[in-house]
Amino acid sequence: MTRTLAVALLVGLSAGCSSTSPAAPESAPAVCSSTDALQASMTDLGNVEVVQDGMAAVQKSLTAVQSDLQQVVDDASSQYSTQVDELQTGFDGVQTAAKAAVDAPSASSLQAVKAAITAFGTDVRGFADDVASTC
Repeated sequence: MTRTLAVALLVGLSAGCSSTSPAAPESAPAVCSSTDALQASMTDLGNVEVVQDGMAAVQKSLTAVQSDLQQVVDDASSQYSTQVDELQTGFDGVQTAAKAAVDAPSASSLQAVKAAITAFGTDVRGFADDVASTC
């Protein structure tokens, strides 16, 4: 019994150390994790109810998005420069709309914030699709 257990343990250990083991995946490029983080912060931003939660909640979420976007820029600029430029332009649109809503709050300025966030979310999803083959 002890010998059978030892053999089973040895077989299990050697299988776990195999280079083809699915438990040891190759590490993905940094752009994969930074894109995942950007998508998560965009989801959080998209869940902010601009009218109910107010611009302070939007600004807080925008700060997280900006940080995650900067990491994507750092990780992806060399390989995805065109897409990164589009992401930055889209985020600039969100910031512009948010600033306008803070400066002159109204139903239309809040709606513009929501529209800019939606458009930027589409940009982020498109970028994630482009990057998916790398990950």
